[in-house]
Amino acid sequence: MIRESEDAAHRSRGPVHDHEHGHGRHGHHHGDSSGRNLLITLVLNLLIPVVQIFGGLAAGSVALISDAIHNLSDFTALFIAYVAHHIGRRSPSFKFTFGYRRAEVLAALINVVVLVGASVYILMEALTRLRSPEPISGGLVVLVASVGVIGNGVSALLLKRGSAGNVNIRGAFLHMIADFLTSVVVLINGVVLMIRPWYWLDPLLSLLIVLFILRNCWAILKVVASILMEGVPAGLDIEEIQTALQEVDGVVNVHHIHAWNVGSSISAFTCHADIEDRLVSETGPTLQAMERILRERFGINHVVIQFVAACSAPDRNSILCDHCEYPQRK
Repeated sequence: MIRESEDAAHRSRGPVHDHEHGHGRHGHHHGDSSGRNLLITLVLNLLIPVVQIFGGLAAGSVALISDAIHNLSDFTALFIAYVAHHIGRRSPSFKFTFGYRRAEVLAALINVVVLVGASVYILMEALTRLRSPEPISGGLVVLVASVGVIGNGVSALLLKRGSAGNVNIRGAFLHMIADFLTSVVVLINGVVLMIRPWYWLDPLLSLLIVLFILRNCWAILKVVASILMEGVPAGLDIEEIQTALQEVDGVVNVHHIHAWNVGSSISAFTCHADIEDRLVSETGPTLQAMERILRERFGINHVVIQFVAACSAPDRNSILCDHCEYPQRK
């Protein structure tokens, strides 16, 4: 979905040299909307846990308090995401030539750490209550949980649009989905407690909430780890890219390939290309054809290609950069 939308945007803007500026304008408008929605969600996630904590203490519900702690941790996570969102929109500098896009990736990593910490607290409290169940006011649980259902549902809707192409916003969106579902579970728990005095159900549901939280954490962590380790962007096949580029007229061999994500929405690509011997001024059409394939077919929006005359290039069979010499410590 991300790649298709970027391709359509690039095709509508014409030549290769202009697509970066058009992409920047589009990203700025979308960024303003995402930033505003993050701010609204931030306010909601400060009010919701305050209500839930007081309500949980009054009702004696560990599930409600757990949900409140989860929401309170999300307030911290969303605040970090909001700050990182604005840092990530800063222009490139001489020290950070790719800009500050990875601030959002680091924010997503911090969000995971915060959630895991909250999960440990919930787990310990739930196990204590399982050993010694306490009376719980089901009616009060239903009332307070309804606040969480409404607030988290609105927050999730606000962040849904911006979550498709931004791992930071996606992390915040998943937080809100998790909060919405846990609030629904807590509400159902309250309804059951109004009918049956199954006080053990409350801490048991808390344990299920923890499992759901950790599952979302793992999904975000995999994306973050791939970006920070400069892994190949999801959905890209290096061998397929090599084959496609070598089909360009005049290209003999493509090797020393690197592909990685600069941030959640920028993919970068570099390679060496052995081409038929010609004047530098005659390589323009070949370069444009290769860039067009990478942009329109594979959704790669930052490309660096180094040409080498095939007649002077050594025989290279490896698609990867295993010929690179890395400095050794003395």
